[in-house]
Amino acid sequence: MNQHSNDPEDNGQAELAIESPAGALGWGGEIGGVLLLVLSIIFMVGGWQLGLGVPTRLGTGAFPFATGAVLAVLALAIVIAERKGDGLAETPDWIGLLAISASLAVFAIVVDRLGLVPGVFATVVVASLPDRNLSLRGKALLGIIVALGCWGVFIELLNLPIKPFLEF
Repeated sequence: MNQHSNDPEDNGQAELAIESPAGALGWGGEIGGVLLLVLSIIFMVGGWQLGLGVPTRLGTGAFPFATGAVLAVLALAIVIAERKGDGLAETPDWIGLLAISASLAVFAIVVDRLGLVPGVFATVVVASLPDRNLSLRGKALLGIIVALGCWGVFIELLNLPIKPFLEF
C-alpha cells in the first residue's frame, strides 16, 4: 500500500511499510523461533540418550543437553518477542544465509584436509564475505585471530585430538 504524505518536509518520499495480516507468521520471527525450538529439542534428546552423568563426572550427553536447553530458552524468547512485535515482516537475508551455509561446508571439507587453523580461517572469511563494512584485509585479520584463538582453546587448553595444520 503506497501512501503519499501531504507534509511539505516529506519531499514525496513516504515510507512504504508492508504489514502482515493480524496473527500471520513473520519470516524471521515465529517460524525461526519454532525451528530453533525443534532443533533444541533434538539436541536435548540426543544428549539425554548419550547420558548426562553426575555433577562431579559429566557424561558425554551433558554438553549437548545443556546447549539444547539454553537454545530452547532463547527460542522461546524469540517467539514471545515476535508475538509482541509490530507485525512487520522482514525480508530474509538470502546472501547471508548462503554465506553461513557455505562456510559450514568449507569447514567440513577443509578441517580434515588441512587442519583446524586453516579450516577456521576459511570458515570465518567465507562467512564474512557479505559484510560490506569490513574490508578483505579486515576479514583476513578476523580469520587469523579467530583461528589462532580456536587453536589456543581447543588444542592447547582442552587438548582435543585435532591437528592444527596438515602434516606432510
